[in-house]
Amino acid sequence: MTDQELHKLGEVLRTAREAKGVDLARVERDTKIRSRYLTALETGDYAELPGAVYTKGFLRNYGAYLGLDPEYLVDLYRLESAAPITERPTVHAPPRPITSRRSRTLVVTPGAIVAALLTAGVAVFIIYLVAEFVTFARTPDLVITDPATNVGAYDRLEFTIVGTTEPNSRVTIEGLRENPSVTADASGNFSIVVALVPGSNVITLVANDPLTGRFSNRVSRTIIVGEGEASPTPGGGGVVTITSPAEGATVRGAVEFAGTAPAGARVMLAATLVDVAEPSIRVVSLTGDEVRIPRRDPVPPEPTRLRADDSGAFEATIALAPGTWDLSITPDGGVEPVVRRVVVAPQGGLHGTLRVRGGPSYLELDEDGDPKRGVSGRNVPAGTRVTLEASQSLRIRVGNAGAVELVINGIDLGAMGDPGDVVEWRITRR
Repeated sequence: MTDQELHKLGEVLRTAREAKGVDLARVERDTKIRSRYLTALETGDYAELPGAVYTKGFLRNYGAYLGLDPEYLVDLYRLESAAPITERPTVHAPPRPITSRRSRTLVVTPGAIVAALLTAGVAVFIIYLVAEFVTFARTPDLVITDPATNVGAYDRLEFTIVGTTEPNSRVTIEGLRENPSVTADASGNFSIVVALVPGSNVITLVANDPLTGRFSNRVSRTIIVGEGEASPTPGGGGVVTITSPAEGATVRGAVEFAGTAPAGARVMLAATLVDVAEPSIRVVSLTGDEVRIPRRDPVPPEPTRLRADDSGAFEATIALAPGTWDLSITPDGGVEPVVRRVVVAPQGGLHGTLRVRGGPSYLELDEDGDPKRGVSGRNVPAGTRVTLEASQSLRIRVGNAGAVELVINGIDLGAMGDPGDVVEWRITRR
């Protein structure tokens, strides 16, 4: 067998390359296969190749480059090498692309730089959003440094309030005859002069942060000029005052009660009935006769124990029946209470409850002419409780009047009649 027949693979490769019009140097640049390996493939000098695995890879790449069938070239290689070539001990360094001569420990490319910049930009933007959310979500701070606590026995009619808040916030006074305001400086410091009157002066401050548009919590101080409506706490540590509601105020519904005391002080809130309100409703029977409304004193709620917060403020909501009430705050230690009188007026419209006790009853309930859904026209068992709400009128017809009790606009009307009686009432506002 001649050398030309023996090295048919090399002849096929060389002929295809020459037909393509490229030399080995050009092939090396295009395929990144070293020229010495290309020469070995074309001359059949397989001993110069690194091993069967790399050789097959070279043949596939080289064949694709020349437009030859890669698998056909691999088959020729197997035939000419007489047997599958196993991996030999590595003598030569594994083939690497020519462009990989530099160390690849750190490769900085324009794409990598752009990716890094984008990542950093996204991170900075997320941090900015979080910071803005925290800034806009939180309540602005407001601290009064002078006076640090409530002041008693003050002998002047002016006081300079000093404190700190968010930079450039607008600080406003509430609760005085004249309510000045001031803008805090760039560090958040402010001072404001307030005019006082003899007696108790409850000064409430609130700050508005222009950056977020949010308001701070209200902070109050009480300054007593001469004799005032204040109660000293045990040990002379400060005074207790009522800031809301105002003396003689008329309130509809629940009373929002607030006051000041030394920080952490405990006080007792109690309500005492002074006078029952005149009936605000009119009740007429089915025959047209006016039903007498019983005059019953409402039961006052149980006293409530409160504790002043760190700023000295305390507050509570107390539900009272219509009438005149004295609300009193008593500090722990048995000191004389501070008292505030208020008038509780009934809310607009008609509202109340119907309770069925002692036995079942038939009910017909109309609210402003509309039947009460789920209840009207039915027999209901004992223990049923129905909430009533109307603007102008209520019509109530029952089949067991002794078992049905009504409370309308805070007025306890009691049972509608005797057991077993069929009774109908129409209730309107006076």
